[in-house]
Amino acid sequence: MKKLRLEVDEFERAAINEGVRKVILSGDFNRPNSQLYRVMHAAMGPTWYTLRDLELVVLNMFGHADTQAAISARLREVDPVVHGLRKDKRMVKDPDSGKQVWFYRLVAAKYEVKAA
Repeated sequence: MKKLRLEVDEFERAAINEGVRKVILSGDFNRPNSQLYRVMHAAMGPTWYTLRDLELVVLNMFGHADTQAAISARLREVDPVVHGLRKDKRMVKDPDSGKQVWFYRLVAAKYEVKAA
């Protein structure tokens, strides 16, 4: 079975990466090492992730086995004013199973960069 993925074109990827870079450099993202911090680091950027994907990314990046339920709860806590990031979410129907699959990512809230 083929894994369902959402594509991001190079212009959107560059714009989102630039915005995230500005959030990090501004100091808005200077947080202690916590579950919220781990989830924000794993989810920020142009790549779309399922909760299962984020579970593996957090484990690989930080060596912590945060659950999908915990990751979902932390994504709900992300506040554009406090963290400088906003949550994007998208639902796609899997053509093989017919099930709804949710994808998430965190992008810069303050530094929206428009692709040319």
